[in-house]
Amino acid sequence: MTILIAAILVFGASQVDPSKPVPRSRSWASSMDYPPEAFQADESGELHYTLTVDANGNPDSCHITWTSGFAVLDQYSCAIFLKRAKFHPARDAAGKPTRGTYSGTFAWVLPESGSKMQQVPGIDLGVQVAKVPTGYARPALTRVHFSSSGNPDACRVEVSSGSVAIDNVACEQVMLQAPAPTERINGGSKPDTRMVQVTFESMAAK
Repeated sequence: MTILIAAILVFGASQVDPSKPVPRSRSWASSMDYPPEAFQADESGELHYTLTVDANGNPDSCHITWTSGFAVLDQYSCAIFLKRAKFHPARDAAGKPTRGTYSGTFAWVLPESGSKMQQVPGIDLGVQVAKVPTGYARPALTRVHFSSSGNPDACRVEVSSGSVAIDNVACEQVMLQAPAPTERINGGSKPDTRMVQVTFESMAAK
């Protein structure tokens, strides 16, 4: 198990002209939207997200590809984006509207957060198997939440391995092995959420 300081994610899409927000994405939320429970708990952080946008320009799914460190902020962000975001739809090679994706970052900032937001280091978890399962295309990127006792209590796959069955096994391994964050970030609380990338490796390849 190793620490991931940063991650580069590539999302495949069929669009030639990608989805573009209307208006600019920074207008979707403001400080007035700060979740009260997160504000009172001194929770702040920057998150990365990807929205899937339909051919009418409406987002219909939201995935957190790097957590703010706090489940409330992550979930609230996706709820706001899905409710308020509007896009010029992506267009295919023939110029027709089609499904697409839009990726961005958003930060929830408190006065004590400082000018540079800290991110929670992710974990790279390797799982050795006799044979890499059929359908496995890439490591599964998961977002795991920890209870107040420090134990994992929820796992969500944010970038699929290419197989639902393998994704389920990835979350099972995360729930068994992922350690909770131990350091406070941005001058506030200790995070309750982190990213774990699960890579399945063939023992025969060792």
